[in-house]
Amino acid sequence: MFKHPKNVCMTYFSHLKFSFFLSYEFAKAAICAIIHGIYPDVFVTYSSDTIHYLNAEMQKIGCRKIDLNK
Repeated sequence: MFKHPKNVCMTYFSHLKFSFFLSYEFAKAAICAIIHGIYPDVFVTYSSDTIHYLNAEMQKIGCRKIDLNK
């Protein structure tokens, strides 16, 4: 039905689940970044920690046919 999930060696539902997971993590990071902007002494490394964590998670998923750096 859709080309993208197949191109990254995922089923539609595994792709949906992973996309929802990313959305949730991005939402948490956005809220923490707003709080950090107001109170700089809290969530000091949360944004960079989230980037590293999600990069590691993305390396583990699918077949890596698509270069995410494009």
